[in-house]
Amino acid sequence: MEANTFDDIRPYNDAELREALKRIVKWELIPQILKFIYPQMPVEESMQRLQNVQTVKELQITFMYDAICRIVSTTTQGFSHSGFDYIRKGKPCLYISNHRDITLDAFLLQMLLISRQRKTSYIVFGNNLMETPLLRDLFLSNHLIQMERGGGNPRAFYRSLQHLSQYLHSLIVEQRESVWIAQKNGRSKDGVDSTAPAIVKMLTLGSDGPADKTLAELNIIPVSVSYEWDPCDLMKANELYHRAHGGYHKVEGEDTNSVTTGIIGPKGHVHLAIGKPLSSTEIATDGDLADHVAAVLDKRIQKLYKLMPTNYLAYDMLTGTNQHRQHYSSEVKNQFLQRMNQLPEGECQRIFMEMYANPVISARK
Repeated sequence: MEANTFDDIRPYNDAELREALKRIVKWELIPQILKFIYPQMPVEESMQRLQNVQTVKELQITFMYDAICRIVSTTTQGFSHSGFDYIRKGKPCLYISNHRDITLDAFLLQMLLISRQRKTSYIVFGNNLMETPLLRDLFLSNHLIQMERGGGNPRAFYRSLQHLSQYLHSLIVEQRESVWIAQKNGRSKDGVDSTAPAIVKMLTLGSDGPADKTLAELNIIPVSVSYEWDPCDLMKANELYHRAHGGYHKVEGEDTNSVTTGIIGPKGHVHLAIGKPLSSTEIATDGDLADHVAAVLDKRIQKLYKLMPTNYLAYDMLTGTNQHRQHYSSEVKNQFLQRMNQLPEGECQRIFMEMYANPVISARK
């Protein structure tokens, strides 16, 4: 393939990054962002450091890493992880993750990779998130790959998915780079971590070889991120309620607001679990490949999910029992009720409880 084949969806290279930084430092929000990342450093100094960055790698192991560490230290009550040994040094992979937060799901993994002196991964994001020039520059400066989000001409959409799949295969198989992708388009707003067979199908389009071998050579590693508190839970519950009643319309700037809320909102404890790579035996099937692999990923990701006190509490409240009482405190219950009571009583509050209870229901299955 020609060198510029994927210019429409790839992230910035080093030369483009340096041009992007010239634009980024002019945005009025940048001093506030830098002050948040480096509260003890004069803004002028951190601004100069940012302007002096020369490569994407340098940007990631300094500013991006420091930013995620700062978010974790100020908005969580602890970050834990498991399964890192499944990531073999020098062996690229495709991380397929559940999707709860627009940006942090992927960037928490990047923070962990950097802390263990490993290469960061590329990240597949919906192009709907490029709402502003600033977000576009920030995202494309951090190895983000643009993915079409559907709509319009079905044939053109299929070609865009095939194009993306070819790029992912080029990165992983030929360039030996790892990639992160969510298990479905959009976040899991209802708390059910389910893999879209369409995502699996898309991954088979990047090679002319047998579909099962095409998937196997991607070295798929399941990932599950668990948040004790979802900063966007009230917004998600409202959206699900209005969608159920046909009255939901996304407003301009809504995705940007979700990004910001997810970053700065309190999260309680956060856990990132990395699973064993899918074997060729797990991938092989006599039935529909996409449905089969999606089901395998569902089981793996749901098993990796770390149930939190809020999950157990919501399940007990939803079922009118106390069978998980040992897993949560009265303080957690009071916090949960205070949040839930900001929503209208009835169905909307029930949706809120279901969001937190569904991981327990999935685990019981």
